[in-house]
Amino acid sequence: NQRFNEHGLTGCLNFYESKFKDTSIEVVGGVCEDSVNIVNSNGKIKSVYINDAFSDSLDLDFSKLTIDHLFIFNAGNDCLDVSGGIYKVILSNLSRCNDKALSIGEVSEFNADKIIVTESNIGISVKDFSKSLIDRYDASNVSICVEAFQKKQEFGGAVANFKNLNCEGLYNHDLNSLINKNYNEL
Repeated sequence: NQRFNEHGLTGCLNFYESKFKDTSIEVVGGVCEDSVNIVNSNGKIKSVYINDAFSDSLDLDFSKLTIDHLFIFNAGNDCLDVSGGIYKVILSNLSRCNDKALSIGEVSEFNADKIIVTESNIGISVKDFSKSLIDRYDASNVSICVEAFQKKQEFGGAVANFKNLNCEGLYNHDLNSLINKNYNEL
């Protein structure tokens, strides 16, 4: 019944203080809080494939990681949840995420070349001093395309930047946060 193991980790597959170099990860049918939990790690992951996660599919905490290809299908909660780090995703396809396809929180910097989201409650959620820059975001069958807000009182708002955006749905932000739909760096 516990959401974490005796080491305080929440994944069926956990990586702690690890160095990745062109690694591939595949998990099917994870029944833990997170199918994969990566904490305090760095490097480059070539591909991640996760299917049928009980709760969150991939949880990245306090890390500096690049992921070339990310494919997540059918998560009971969030497909990708990042916090407290610097993250880069080249291509991701996130489908059937029961809550958020992509959750960016707690002072994270998140960059992506292309994010594709289908059949999820919330496409992208950016919160708590986090900042994102996504070159191309395509979403379909989502209730909320993007939200940006302060969730926890010890943090502040968030910024969600998009260069190319294709999503029909709601865009929500609080007074401390910003969503830039056509962001162009000067």
